[in-house]
Amino acid sequence: MELSTLSLLDSVLPHSKPQRVVWREVVPLTEDPDQPFNLRLKLAAQAGIGLAAGVRFHFRGTQGLVLYMARGTTDINKLKSETNEQYLLSATDVIGSIVCLRNPRRDCLAERRQAREATRRRLRNKMLAVIRLGDEDIPSSNISSSMDSRRSAYSLASFQKKTLSIKKRIIMAARKWKGANNDPPPPFSNVEALWTFAGCFLTILMLLYFSDFINEQNSQYSLVLGPFGALVTLQYSLTSAPASQPRNVILGQAISISIALCMTYTRLEANMRRSLGTALCVSLMARLGVTHPPAGAAALIFTGGGYTWVHMGIMLAGNVLAIISAAGINNFNVKRQYPTSWGFGYWIKYVCPRKGSKKGD
Repeated sequence: MELSTLSLLDSVLPHSKPQRVVWREVVPLTEDPDQPFNLRLKLAAQAGIGLAAGVRFHFRGTQGLVLYMARGTTDINKLKSETNEQYLLSATDVIGSIVCLRNPRRDCLAERRQAREATRRRLRNKMLAVIRLGDEDIPSSNISSSMDSRRSAYSLASFQKKTLSIKKRIIMAARKWKGANNDPPPPFSNVEALWTFAGCFLTILMLLYFSDFINEQNSQYSLVLGPFGALVTLQYSLTSAPASQPRNVILGQAISISIALCMTYTRLEANMRRSLGTALCVSLMARLGVTHPPAGAAALIFTGGGYTWVHMGIMLAGNVLAIISAAGINNFNVKRQYPTSWGFGYWIKYVCPRKGSKKGD
């Protein structure tokens, strides 16, 4: 049967027969001189939409039309199939019910807002009435004693509330000790474990040779190797973890070692200096979003004293070498990618946001 070029609304006029989906050609409609000009329909035809069908809905006094469109190259027999037609009619019912729900939902929300506002007004009026009546009824000689009794009652209530809150927190903390019953992460396969072994071995070996090279140039300096054991664990066992990414590695180490070296200039007792310096480093890394566990270890080591700013430069150079090594080894594995993000551009967006955007967007 040849497709008609009548208006789309002709297919959805009220009739007694069961509703059908009647597809019309779009291009002839735009070229029909008897039809009013429709820019939207003209643009749809230029975009490649060749067929359209309108399906009417009527729910609780709400009427409307759902317009379906298809490419001109679409098989018309598939569009007219029984299953596709039933699907479109059911979709029309769903869309119509959602449209019908808008006005009652808006009215319901407005009614609730009015009820809240009325409750707020009644509460305010009652409070004002109590205050005014209280000022009139209480003799001036009893004002001070009345206020003292109110303060004591308020203090007792506040103390009871704080005691109850502490008790709840203790119970909550005890329950958390049981754990959340989450499954532990799955173990690596043999191939992945061997890949991790190779990556850790080669990276640590390279760093050891780098430390020996530095020491040969100047016997006072060498690479502080302790944090690098944790670093290779992150880079080859938790490759996609945020703490493993280059941004966290470089910035975390720079922040931690800087603070640790500054702490060595203070006159604090050794244990206090090391604990305070490490706590400052870890908390600042968390605040700036560059948490890196090996940097916390470096902070604990450097606050002990005996290190200089030259050691900091050597540590940063060692971390750069470890990043290059991890990127080269991990990316040869089809199941791994390192890094997942460099992340240094985040600081540029945060410090120098674009016009019309907030910091960090």
